[in-house]
Amino acid sequence: MHITNDLLACVFADSSLFCGKEDVIHAIIYHQMLKAGVSPLRLVRERALSGNRVDVVLFGDEVRGDFATTPQTPLAAIEVKGGAYGYRNALKMEIDAGGYCTDMTKLKAEADRGIECWFLCVDMPELGRAVSPQKVGQMSAHCAAHGLSFAYYCQGEERFHVSRPGHTLAEVPIAQVATTTTRTGTDFLLDPKAPQLAALARNCLAVSGHEATTTALLYDCLRNAGFGTAQLSLETYFSFAAKDGSRMQDRPDLVVFDADFDGRFNLYKGGDMRQSNDAHKLAHIDTLFEVKGGAAMDKKSDKAVMQAYVGDIQKLVRWRTGAESVRPGTRVKTVFFAVDGRSRSLPAATVATLAKESRSLGSGLIYISRDRIEVVRP
Repeated sequence: MHITNDLLACVFADSSLFCGKEDVIHAIIYHQMLKAGVSPLRLVRERALSGNRVDVVLFGDEVRGDFATTPQTPLAAIEVKGGAYGYRNALKMEIDAGGYCTDMTKLKAEADRGIECWFLCVDMPELGRAVSPQKVGQMSAHCAAHGLSFAYYCQGEERFHVSRPGHTLAEVPIAQVATTTTRTGTDFLLDPKAPQLAALARNCLAVSGHEATTTALLYDCLRNAGFGTAQLSLETYFSFAAKDGSRMQDRPDLVVFDADFDGRFNLYKGGDMRQSNDAHKLAHIDTLFEVKGGAAMDKKSDKAVMQAYVGDIQKLVRWRTGAESVRPGTRVKTVFFAVDGRSRSLPAATVATLAKESRSLGSGLIYISRDRIEVVRP
């Protein structure tokens, strides 16, 4: 058993402290697994298994960070459901009346290969509770029929539900929630000599997988530095950040809020579309990170890498401009975080051009490669 009740208790305790995107739960799982002693060389987000991406995947010791090409069979795979779809509770959209979700079928093929597979759900009652006690039992039964382990937690409750193949559904206390670890300010990461940045750079360069893993490593670094769960949000929705010609928004990869924030990362207060959370979030926002890195970027030429980098820096400018238009006087640091894992990094002159572009557009820069760390303060 690779996913223990103690680990789940810590994950659900953390997940009780925010309302927002499901991606935050992925990052919490990643952080808690590293905290429990799992090496980052064995853990990856958004890994393709049998042609389908799975949220969090754990490999054995024989895998040393090369998630992009390894032929090894994983030890465990976790698919998560929960969080906010706009004003809606994701579980209302994804779980049918009988307790079935299509992700259960997606995981069955992996369970049939002997992988420990989990269907993990977090219910957010702020958006309208989606799962009744009866449906919890139905979901557990469906998971058992598919050879899956199952865990469900409703925020605010003192226990979560868990079942494994061949075992009955049980209730387990969640871990005690620690609310004292809060911090303000990310300047420590903008010091090229900071030990936290050096450790983060080593970890990022040691893994090759989906870019989401790079974001998870940044999240883990910030949590270890003292930031609380209610301060860190992934893929955050802001109503003002709509893409041109689309109903979707540009979502920053990771947003850091100040120590007084309450973890309400969702678009609307209480799921009410008449009550935007934008002003509330902007009043407490500290730093916005846009992340580039991972196996896909490592295949690109210098020219293509620079185009992607500059595009993200310009996106940060558009985001700051939009925030200012919604809440005049908003001051938020924007930082472009780039991990260049290629064997040959960008030439020094190109990195200097990138740094100049960041300065001219008012954004910070952290460029990590195999031969240098370049930092520009915003």
